[in-house]
Amino acid sequence: MAARKPVRRIVTGHDDSGRAVILFDDADAPNSFASETIPGFGATVAWFTPAGVVDHVSDEDPAPAGAKIDFPAVGETVVRIADFPPDEVYPDDAGDAVFDEIGAHEERDAGSEHSAGKHFWFHRTESIDYAVVLEGEITLLVDDGEVTMTAGDVAIQRATAHAWSNRTNATARVLFVLVGTDPISPAEIAARRTDVKAVEPA
Repeated sequence: MAARKPVRRIVTGHDDSGRAVILFDDADAPNSFASETIPGFGATVAWFTPAGVVDHVSDEDPAPAGAKIDFPAVGETVVRIADFPPDEVYPDDAGDAVFDEIGAHEERDAGSEHSAGKHFWFHRTESIDYAVVLEGEITLLVDDGEVTMTAGDVAIQRATAHAWSNRTNATARVLFVLVGTDPISPAEIAARRTDVKAVEPA
């Protein structure tokens, strides 16, 4: 499978007079990785913001080459472009391979409660994620249901256990904007939903 396509990144900023300028125009954003064990799998972080006040003043790059940027903590945001190769190219131990690569075994464990092992990509994060398919086709699976998305489709993933399955023979590219949210377990969500329904008028 061919090498990952580059991700061009354009970032605006200000000069010392307060005029808007193009701060970065990278032919390939520097915070990128391509898997050495899963052909075609990789991701690029285009930008990151820590919790609190967002910096519009400095020229600092919060997503430089080599920086380890995981799933966001509360109040953090991550812009990530991920490439998902066809499911058939993943190794037999796909789940271990994927989560070893991205260092997310805790998220994998959190997503396994109700998924019954139906796909190796199942995971859960404490975040709200906006996922936009840029190229190709990919299927979003949740504990109970699935939907196939194509270029231009948007999914809003609300701290649910989920997986991404590419059942085609071409790589799918997806843009994610991840926003870290306060931790809440599926059990707590279920309990709160039950409480709300108990007090709703008949």
